[in-house]
Amino acid sequence: MGEQILIVQFEGILSIENNQMVQHVAEVIKSLNIRGVKDIVKGMCNFSILYDPLLINFEQLKDKLSDIDFTEVSGREQESRMVHIPVVFDEQYGLDLPELAKKLALSEEEIIEIITSNAYYVYMIGFIAGLPYMGNLDKRMAVPRKSNPRVKVPKGAVAIADKMTSIYTVESPGGWHLVGWTPMDIFDGTKNPPNLIKAGDYVKYEPISAEVAQNWNSQVQKEWNQLWNI
Repeated sequence: MGEQILIVQFEGILSIENNQMVQHVAEVIKSLNIRGVKDIVKGMCNFSILYDPLLINFEQLKDKLSDIDFTEVSGREQESRMVHIPVVFDEQYGLDLPELAKKLALSEEEIIEIITSNAYYVYMIGFIAGLPYMGNLDKRMAVPRKSNPRVKVPKGAVAIADKMTSIYTVESPGGWHLVGWTPMDIFDGTKNPPNLIKAGDYVKYEPISAEVAQNWNSQVQKEWNQLWNI
């Protein structure tokens, strides 16, 4: 893709196994410290290698990648963390719960129960800083994105669309259905790494009350992480 990006494409199937291959192969290449490679950006079914064409050209980079025995990578299980995220589910924060209940022929309580009963695999981070694309949502919750996106979705909004779920890390436009809100700061540009959640993790939503959410602060977050996420 141009003179500065090489894309490594895997099978075009969205699955945990395929994505774990993407994650692992990208890390193998990163560990080689190839001269001229500036960064590797992981996607759902591919990753992009950003390189300096003055230090290494496309053919040279492709030849180096061809020397790697990728057959040894297949079938390897990845180590994954389970990250627990506190979420308040009510109509104040889950603005689309009433609409979803009608569309899916489920009660709001059933929707919340379905969403909180599973852990979600993080396929990639993207769109805006630190935003996780997570799946696979229960098939009963499969719903397309909103036909009219919101101009502003608040930071911390928990949303679903197209068998996936995500958390808005900053205020931004968005077309996903809002089902809840987390007071937890999952992206902090002043920290290294800035992301609480990374590709390859699993995320589970833990229901909390509106009162707990409204009284959330850095100390409460620290205690939550010590209890749930160490």
